[in-house]
This record gives sequence, structure tokens and C-alpha cells, in this order.
Amino acid sequence: MSSKFKRMDGFHRLESLWRIEYKAITMEPFLTRGVSDELKDEIGDLLGKTLPKPDLDAVPLIMDNKAVLTGNAVKGIFRHLLSAQLTHAGIKVCVQDVKVRPIEPGSQKQSEDKVKEMGRLTQCSPDNPCFICTWFGTASRQGALYFSFLKSVKDIEEILVEEPIPMVALAEDTNALIATRGMGRFALLAPLKENVEFRGWIKGENLSEEIIGAIKEVQDMSEKGFVQFGGFKTRGFGALRIEILKIEKYETAPFKLRKSYEGDELKSFLDECQRKYHSLLDRGSRS
Repeated sequence: MSSKFKRMDGFHRLESLWRIEYKAITMEPFLTRGVSDELKDEIGDLLGKTLPKPDLDAVPLIMDNKAVLTGNAVKGIFRHLLSAQLTHAGIKVCVQDVKVRPIEPGSQKQSEDKVKEMGRLTQCSPDNPCFICTWFGTASRQGALYFSFLKSVKDIEEILVEEPIPMVALAEDTNALIATRGMGRFALLAPLKENVEFRGWIKGENLSEEIIGAIKEVQDMSEKGFVQFGGFKTRGFGALRIEILKIEKYETAPFKLRKSYEGDELKSFLDECQRKYHSLLDRGSRS
């Protein structure tokens, strides 16, 4: 039996609006993976180096001269971490259909067996969402959380590494160079430096203290380097430390600021929300 959690008011009733402002600081070299040849040429020109090969293989994504990380990428890592944590705690959350491929085409039974082995539910119906779908949504249901782009505070010229980082793959048996996926035997990466600061926000509708506590949980994971974005995460890239800076709660009828949490008051509020989320995890482990 799944543990109960506080469900949001339906989208037909907008009781409160929330804005969570946060910063994210790179703890390792960081690559958000821009893909155009023009962008690779631009980054190469910024570095101003004579490279040992004609082109860079991986460069940051840039918008308005700032490095950026898409809201979709941020939402995805939050959803993954919280879904996996809730599953381990015994709280049933679903797997979206797009994430489950049948072993044989057309075999719905095999897909359902695979979901069961994962300790998850099949994709929620729109009228009965699990904890994760309530806040993050599914392909058939809008979620209540909206993630902005993360944009670097400084311009790209100030935050690029000074020297491209070479990446090679060696065969274990012969120690010879082997081709890496899509990049040949020798790749050159131009990531961002450590200690690069990004800013962004999360908007929410009718948020419960449990989901705010879950966001605080991701912040805590990030402080130890467990929240990673971008490419080459298994090779020393991508850890971001997240810090919530301010939370605002707005009334909607009429629209006005009800409460702003900053400083010590923000810390106390986040701790209380996290206790509510931990209570949900504890109920799951006992059910």
C-alpha cells in the first residue's frame, strides 16, 4: 500500500504561487554540450590556442554570451534523484511509458514486468498521479513545477578553461587508442571552470511543504557532489552545488506577495519542509 502525501489543489483552483530562487556553482569542469559547428569555432577562437586537431569535440551551450543549462535538464535530474529515493523508501512512483521499452515489439506484458522489477508503478493516469507526477507531470498531465534556464553570472570569456582538456580511450588489453563514441580516438573538450556561478529559479503552483522539502533534499545531495549535469559525468565533469537563496509565496485572489523567506527564516522554513518530506519517506519504509 502506498504512503499518503498531501495532494495539491487541482489546476482548476490556484490557491498559491511560489518562486524559489537559487544559485548553482560548478564543483568540477562543466560541459552543457553545445552542438553546432559555428559554436565550436567560436569557442576555439575565444581560447586563442593552437590546437592539436582541427576542431573541438565538445563545448558549452551559450545564449546571450552566457553559458546556459536548460530547464528541462534541471527538471530531469531533480525528477530522477527524487524518484529513485522514494522508490528505495518504499513509496510507489511511476515510470513514464516513454522510459520503458518492451523486450519484444508489442509486448505490453513484458513492459509491465520490467516496471514491477524496478519497484515502480506503470505510468499514472491523469486523475491519480503519484507524488512525482503530481509535481513534475507526465506526457499526459501538466506538472506544478516550472524550471527556468540556469544562466552563468559571468560572460563566457571569463569562465572557459584556459586549456582544452584532452580525452583518450585506451584498450585494456593492448593499451592502444580506441575510438570513443562519435569522437574518434582523441577528443578535445572545452568545459567551464570550477567555481562558475549560475542563477535560476523554480516556479510552483499550490506547492506542499513536502515537495519544497524534497527540493531541499536535492540541495543537500548537491553539497556532497552527487548532483551532476552535462556530459562526461563519469570522467570528472558536471557536479553542481545548489543553494536556495529565497522563497516567495504569493496569494492569488487578489495576486500579492504573502511571505518572503530569506536568511535564518529561510533556513528554518526549509528545515521544517524537509522534516515533512522525511516523514513521508519514513512512512514509506514502514508500509
